[in-house]
Amino acid sequence: MRYDCVIIGGGLSGITCGIRLAEKGASCAVISTGMSALHFSSGSIDLFGHEGEGKTVFRPFEFLDDFIGSNPLHPYARCGSSQIREALFYFRDQLGREDIDLYNNDDANHFHVTTLGTLKPTFFSQRSVFNEKIRQAFEKKSKIAALNFEGYRDFYPELAVINLKRNILFRNIEIISGKILYPDYGDPRRNPFEYRSIDIARIFDTERYLEDLAAQIRAAAGDAAFAAMPAFLGITNFKRHHQLLQQLTGLLIYEIPTLPPSILGMRIDNALKSRFAALGGVYIAGDTVKSGTISGGRLESVYTENGGASALGAGNFVLASGSFFSGGLVSEFSRVREPVFGLRVHSDAERSRWYAPEFFPRDGHPFLEYGVETDERLNPLTDDGQRIANLYCIGALLPHYNPIREGSGGGVAVSTGYRAAELILAGN
Repeated sequence: MRYDCVIIGGGLSGITCGIRLAEKGASCAVISTGMSALHFSSGSIDLFGHEGEGKTVFRPFEFLDDFIGSNPLHPYARCGSSQIREALFYFRDQLGREDIDLYNNDDANHFHVTTLGTLKPTFFSQRSVFNEKIRQAFEKKSKIAALNFEGYRDFYPELAVINLKRNILFRNIEIISGKILYPDYGDPRRNPFEYRSIDIARIFDTERYLEDLAAQIRAAAGDAAFAAMPAFLGITNFKRHHQLLQQLTGLLIYEIPTLPPSILGMRIDNALKSRFAALGGVYIAGDTVKSGTISGGRLESVYTENGGASALGAGNFVLASGSFFSGGLVSEFSRVREPVFGLRVHSDAERSRWYAPEFFPRDGHPFLEYGVETDERLNPLTDDGQRIANLYCIGALLPHYNPIREGSGGGVAVSTGYRAAELILAGN
């Protein structure tokens, strides 16, 4: 089997790259080992949230113009400011074609509320997290009701309210907390404490319980203008159900991202796969690339776990296998390595410097900045210094950035995925 491009990794960067290539007529296959990291994300797309010492970045594009010049190895420097913008709005357009609307605050970041009641700057959010009506209601300091389902264990509205009131933006806003009951969904033997976000989302993928839920929300919220709840409005019909529930309650329904699995992230994952398939892309799920044949500075083919001796050939390849979490990087006692092709990795030779003493350090652990070294065209080197001209590395596999400290993970994934696609298309 031979394609124009084979992409190794089906996360945010890999599938963005695949959509761009497939849209331009390239035959493209994505090989995905397992669950995308989107299932563990907030479902918003961060561009750049924090600069040094934790200072919030309010206008990320203005910030990037200076930042790129002084950080030439950062993945954003491989893309350039204008192509980062082009990539992000292309990404928004592609999701819009799958009925997911992303909202931004012009060129400024906005904030979304975390499950602990802290605020996180981000650039794109889904309608139930940020839109013009939410912004206007917040500016009027409208009353907020933080509500949870009785027994649901991954969101504690009382804790969220305490933390929100510590923030200067919420000090003059009245916030109450309350509980609502699961509707009668037909399995009384199951303890509500067993339910996770995905169970609740499946319940509300139908309209059957919305009227009952709306009555409960109205009663618990009182005269509040917002009902802030853990993300629950389904995986497939969320847009209609969000609008319907707002009509039934007369309230703004705000979805708070919860612990994984992330309902908001799963919606994006589903939409991207659907868009890729609609453009003719081939998505190979549950398989792992084990090795490849490199000859004359080019990757000729790859071999997968399920394919055995049968090779997958392509004119170009993209490595989007992620960082440690996804198996794109592997740590051994004395080194960090890239496991498929043995690519050159940026890391620290001294193991004691891989991590910070604190479990949750403010600046993130140093190992988050490790990854596969590339040139300006995102082409990597093998461990013996050979450049692979038709292999492109993107997303969390790249070094020299810290997605936790910067709040830049989604933006780097989308931008470098788009950048690799443009380089491949230009080469063809």
